[in-house]
Amino acid sequence: MLRLYRFVTFFSLLIVFYATGGHAADLSAEYLYGRWVIDEQNCSSPDSEFIEFKMNGTFEGTRTAKAEFVGFWGLKEGILNLHMVTSPAFFVDIHKELDRFDGIYSYFQGRMVIFNTQNKSFEAFGVIGDEIRRASAVRCP
Repeated sequence: MLRLYRFVTFFSLLIVFYATGGHAADLSAEYLYGRWVIDEQNCSSPDSEFIEFKMNGTFEGTRTAKAEFVGFWGLKEGILNLHMVTSPAFFVDIHKELDRFDGIYSYFQGRMVIFNTQNKSFEAFGVIGDEIRRASAVRCP
């Protein structure tokens, strides 16, 4: 049932995206290369959440100067596909009880529709793991 709900939600988002004149097919992988700060945080703050897309098809998400998740990415027709691993223990500074997960890693898959692309920013909406997320990103120098 949850899988059907996620599929219907994602399909609905695609319809809304294309109905509003989005040009997802025009988006290139080169556009994403580099370091981005998530949800309008500050590029110079070590506490901000960052994601870096590398030319070799890998990416990493960092916060407080350490990688919290790593994986592979691909872009096809404006859909960002993410395959990543992370450990709940990386978030021990937020939830102390997560330290018992040290050394345990989980795989997550994500699909994000990228829209509202500007020269140095974009928005994305989609499913990561079991969560539906909307995020904005600003390119960092």
